[in-house]
Amino acid sequence: MQVTLREWQTGDEAAAVRWSRDRAFCRANGWTPDLSAQQVREWWRERGEQAGHLRMIEVDGGLVGYAEWQDVQGGEAELGIAIGDSDLWGQGVGTQAGKQMLAWAFGELGLRRVWAEVHEPNARSLALMRRLGLREVSRNGTGEYQGAVVSMVQFELLCGEKRINRPAEA
Repeated sequence: MQVTLREWQTGDEAAAVRWSRDRAFCRANGWTPDLSAQQVREWWRERGEQAGHLRMIEVDGGLVGYAEWQDVQGGEAELGIAIGDSDLWGQGVGTQAGKQMLAWAFGELGLRRVWAEVHEPNARSLALMRRLGLREVSRNGTGEYQGAVVSMVQFELLCGEKRINRPAEA
């Protein structure tokens, strides 16, 4: 399986429309379900045209998700990864995309610190952050996840720290 990252392109909205029809994906990523295809296309077109730190994730040439650096400032940024095709969850796509995002962050972007915030019940995302070598630094705040208010787990990785890349768990 070949996982690659690329910039957003006009036409990528079609994949976002497909992902928006996957209830499991919407629940896991806080997307509003039942938006019209036109609403999803317009939102993604605007977002894609403005996002300098958004990367689309392809597997063997097919668009399956996205990753991004948010709140990029002061040498720091927040990592977000979403695999839109839920059939690929647990297959290592997020891990491969995350490694590429970290290389970009600590290389070309010159970041000193990256961080992520994960909903505590989201076991796959918690495991992904640990596989990428981010360490848990706190459990502060709450957020909505799959219709419930849950605790948040904060992770970080500093430039130059050794990343621990464990194999994906089945």
